Amino acid sequence: MGDTEALLTRLYEAFNRKDIEAVVALLHPEVSWPNLFGEGRLQGRDAMRLMWREQFSAIDHEATPLAFATLPDGRVKVDIAYVVRTMDGKLFTEEMAANTYRFEDGLIIGMEWG
Repeated sequence: MGDTEALLTRLYEAFNRKDIEAVVALLHPEVSWPNLFGEGRLQGRDAMRLMWREQFSAIDHEATPLAFATLPDGRVKVDIAYVVRTMDGKLFTEEMAANTYRFEDGLIIGMEWG
């Protein structure tokens, strides 16, 4: 497994544990991420901490990486199985999805859905 795959595996493991600080530690200080509860993009680690605090208090989810593919421009696409439940345990959605990541200085600097 390459360095980026190992980094992304740690990201998903921390995400599934809802360990915000472990997730943020893998992000570049100038990270750019889709705003999952609104429009536009979030910038920086503090914005990510806030988004995940809100997200983890509203839904229970798990993302399991299934396949990694390095794209010609160096980004890495990860196919995931994504399960979201309500806070009382009811299934909200179960789907296949893809996240595409960019890296800088050995950290994640950007993510895109799809």
